[in-house]
Order: sequence, then structure tokens, then C-alpha cells
Amino acid sequence: MPALQIRDLPQGTYDALKWRAESEHRSLAQEATVAIERHLQLVPGEPQMMGYERRALTEEQERQARIAKRKAIFAEIHDVLGRVEIPEDFPDPVEIIHEGRRERDARLGL
Repeated sequence: MPALQIRDLPQGTYDALKWRAESEHRSLAQEATVAIERHLQLVPGEPQMMGYERRALTEEQERQARIAKRKAIFAEIHDVLGRVEIPEDFPDPVEIIHEGRRERDARLGL
């Protein structure tokens, strides 16, 4: 989630925001977020006031976007490297993990 830092905030504005946050049982950051959201809904000419609907991505949409990004990265790697051939005698990944754990346990005396 994006972060916002406000510098040189007038003391009176800070005090008012702090008072409002306390009266609404919110943190300062939560109250600032609410104040900004309310302001943007009231300002004429903002995209949402011109018929555009801006909405936050749902968790599922964010997950799908991450998956799509990952797939694109893997496709790019595949385009550069081509198909990687795994030799027939290549060890089973599960066996490699088990062997590493056995070695670790032996070093630790387990």
C-alpha cells in the first residue's frame, strides 16, 4: 500500500486532525486518510465526479495482478534463456532437501 508523508504541516491543522482522530477513536494516519477521502469526494472536477469510477483493487485482483506479473517475468526469462533441459540423472529435488536436512541434523547432533 502506498505511503504518504506530509512535511511542514501547520500546527493548527495538526492539532485539529489529532483532536478529530481522538474523538473518532482513530489513529492520526487513519484520520488523515478519512479526511483526504472525504475531501476528494467533495472537490468538483475530480475523476470520480466526472463519471469515472475509481476503486481500490480487491485482494483477489491484486493477487491476480501479481500472478500475471510473475508469469510475464518467467516468459521473459524463457525467451532469453530458452528451454532448460534437465539431465536424466539429475537428483530428485525432494531427495536433495532430505539429504540437506540429514546433514544439518548430523551437524547439530540430532
